[in-house]
Amino acid sequence: LSEFLDFARVRVTRREPVDMSAVVRGAAGLAAAHPERAHDVSLGIDVPDVALVVDGDEDLLHRAVFNLTLNALQAARPGTDVRLIVAAVTQAELPNGVTFDRGAVAIQVIDQGAGLPAEVQDRLFEPFTTTKPGGSGLGLAIAHRAVEAHRGVVLVDTSPAGTRFTVYLPRAAAPDGAHS
Repeated sequence: LSEFLDFARVRVTRREPVDMSAVVRGAAGLAAAHPERAHDVSLGIDVPDVALVVDGDEDLLHRAVFNLTLNALQAARPGTDVRLIVAAVTQAELPNGVTFDRGAVAIQVIDQGAGLPAEVQDRLFEPFTTTKPGGSGLGLAIAHRAVEAHRGVVLVDTSPAGTRFTVYLPRAAAPDGAHS
């Protein structure tokens, strides 16, 4: 029920500068301690010491990163790693068709699971789509909605060797007009 209520409330309630480096560290810590994660899967994060700032709702962005990370920790094969990588990317480094004036913050969540079944790939971000027994099918829908509410995009690469979710969020302008 709480996940359904989260899904129903996915909207930006305030826009303020949000340090995505800090958000990812916090979400990773919560996902790593979550009782429903696989305990034989390690979690590694590669987050810069510098702030990577977007304009947005910190709570909503935290939920998105947490949901993606927990899903990866649940999907990974025993004895493998889940990696979270955060980096600033320039416009030239963005995928074709993705345009942000000041570049983006890229967040990758990479697992070494079995990959996503073909029958769910086209519906991955639809509510109630799940491959987990007892899963609500709302975690990825919440994450996707939260990213889109911040004018960002989520891309997915999957194979039998694992899955990578990449989130691109537009960077905020620094108060002096430079990139933050």
